Amino acid sequence: DLPFTFDALGATTEPENALTIATWIIHVSSLVEFLVAMGFAWRWADVVNNPTWKGLTWGLLPLHSSGITACTYHLFFNRIPILVPLQALLTCIGNTTAAIATYRIARSNGWEPPLNDDLKALVDKTTNAPLAVTQTQTATEKAAESESLVGFEDLGDALADDNDYTFLIKLFVGCAVGSYAIKYGELFVDFSFEANVWLGLSVVAVPSVLNAFKWYKRSQDPSFEGWF
Repeated sequence: DLPFTFDALGATTEPENALTIATWIIHVSSLVEFLVAMGFAWRWADVVNNPTWKGLTWGLLPLHSSGITACTYHLFFNRIPILVPLQALLTCIGNTTAAIATYRIARSNGWEPPLNDDLKALVDKTTNAPLAVTQTQTATEKAAESESLVGFEDLGDALADDNDYTFLIKLFVGCAVGSYAIKYGELFVDFSFEANVWLGLSVVAVPSVLNAFKWYKRSQDPSFEGWF
C-alpha cells in the first residue's frame, strides 16, 4: 500500500476493512486469468477441431461472474451483504457447468465413464454429450477466428513469444496498475461508500451480460472482436 493518503486532493479516508493492494491484485488477476482461460479453450477447439471445447468457455462464465461479485463486494467496502450468497450461488452453478463441459469434452474424445449402460445413457442425454467429434467449421471460419482479436482473451496469443517468467511479470504489472487504480480511485467517488444494492447488482450484471453476449456474437460471427 502507498505510505500516504490523497485526503488533500479530496479523497475520502479508507475504511479499516479496505483491501490491501496485494489482495486487490489477486482479485483482479483472477478475473483476467478467467478471461484468458476462456480464450484458450475457445481457440483450442479450432486447434483440435473439437467444438465441445467451446462449451468450456460457456461453462466458465458463472465462475467469472462469481469473481466479479467478490470484487464488487469489496468495491463497496463489504456493505452489500447480499453479494456474499450471490457469489456462493454463482460458484456452485459455475462448478456444475464447468464439470458438465469437461464431461462433454471427455466423451467427445472417446472416454468411457465407469457407469452401467443405463446410467451412462442418462448422463449423456442430460448433458447432451457428443459421442464423437462433430466437425462443423470451414477453413475460412477457422482462419477468421485465428486472426481476430477478442480482448483480454488474446493475452495468450499476444504474449506467446514470452517465456513463462516474462508472461507472468507482464500480467502482474498490468493487474497491479489496475488494482492501484481501483483501490485509490474509488476514494474520489461517493458511490463506493453507499450500500446501494441495485448499483452493486448492476456492477455484477452488466459486465457478465456483456461477456456472455460477446461469446454469443463470436459463435455467430468468428470475426467479432468484442469489447474487452
